[in-house]
Amino acid sequence: FTTELLPGASRHPAFDTILEKLGTLTTQELRELLDTSRRVRRALQHFGNVKVDGDTVFYKGEAVHGLLADRMIQMLEDGMDIRPWALFLENLKQNPAKHAVDELYGWLEHSNMPITERGNFLAYKKVSDDYTSFHRNPDGTEFRNDIGTFVSMERNKVDDNRNRTCSSGLHFCSWDYLGSYYGSRGKVVLLEINPAHVVSIPTDYNNAKGRAEGYLIVGEIPQEECEHAFPGMGLVTFDDS
Repeated sequence: FTTELLPGASRHPAFDTILEKLGTLTTQELRELLDTSRRVRRALQHFGNVKVDGDTVFYKGEAVHGLLADRMIQMLEDGMDIRPWALFLENLKQNPAKHAVDELYGWLEHSNMPITERGNFLAYKKVSDDYTSFHRNPDGTEFRNDIGTFVSMERNKVDDNRNRTCSSGLHFCSWDYLGSYYGSRGKVVLLEINPAHVVSIPTDYNNAKGRAEGYLIVGEIPQEECEHAFPGMGLVTFDDS
């Protein structure tokens, strides 16, 4: 039983367990370990309001369609744990803006930005060297974006019209937009955003930016590293210790 005999076996989530216990596993136990799709489906039976039945994802008993649901089913068939994506769906469904619910996951896929184990997602923001926003508040005060802080504003003050491309709100973006905003000036901070807090995805710059009512600033990253920071990485975990 080697990776040479079974190409790709080492990528199976249960590979290490099977290899360690191969001599003692019964046929049924081996079948259970190999069938990760069945195991993960069972784990999802009581995961909040999200259920998977056959090839359909349900939220509160209603079928969910679209890119997110398709991706969850494919990942499930590949034996991956989709609970972070189920939590993302739970969070997303708390968003009162239908266009945000319909468009956000597609934005993540297009922008190559990952989700987190908390069911949130990561995005970038360009700020001044002292971590203030390049633009001041309407009253002339500076808006700070210090690492480790949660920044928020009243949702009804965030422009939900995606056709107004430059307007009020807490802005986030993908790598594609960074070079268009003050060039190489300033710093790039990494944001963790609850999908329920997204208000709009403006239509300019190929949908590379968005507006939210709040986000957590979790780190800083050199601008030249942003394009390849999360290559093919669908999930990012944080050490909360």
